[in-house]
Amino acid sequence: MEKEQEKGLIYFMYGNLQMALLSTKHLIEISEDEKLRRALLEDMAAFEKFQAAIVKMRGDRQLKGLTEMAQKGTEFAIDMKTFFNKDTAKLCDMLATGYEKGIASLTENLQNAADESEDVKELAKGYLNYLKQARERYAGF
Repeated sequence: MEKEQEKGLIYFMYGNLQMALLSTKHLIEISEDEKLRRALLEDMAAFEKFQAAIVKMRGDRQLKGLTEMAQKGTEFAIDMKTFFNKDTAKLCDMLATGYEKGIASLTENLQNAADESEDVKELAKGYLNYLKQARERYAGF
C-alpha cells in the first residue's frame, strides 16, 4: 500500500521553512560579515516561530522533514555558489534570489488553497509578508 503524499499549504510551508533554516544555518557558518550574521540569526528566530506555529496547528500528527539527500544537496549547492566568492554582496544576492523564489511559490500555493482553514491561510500570509520584508532587506543590504 502506497503512503499518501502530504499535500497542502501547511506541508509546503513546513518544507519551505525546513529549507530556509538549513540554508540560513549554512550561510551563518560561511559568512564573515558580523552584520549579515546578525540578520541571519534574526531570520532563524523568525523561521523557528513560524515552524512552531505549524507544528502546533498539526497537533500530534507528524510532519515529514527534509530528506538527508535534500539537506546535503542544499549545502552542496550553497558551497558551489560560494566556493570562490563568499563576500557579503554575493551572499545577500543569493538570499534575495532565494526569498524571491519562496515568495513566488508561496503565492501560487496560497492561490490554490481554497480548501485550507483560515488559520493556515493567515499563517501563510504572515510568512509571505516576512519573506517579502527579508527579500527587501537583503536586496538593499
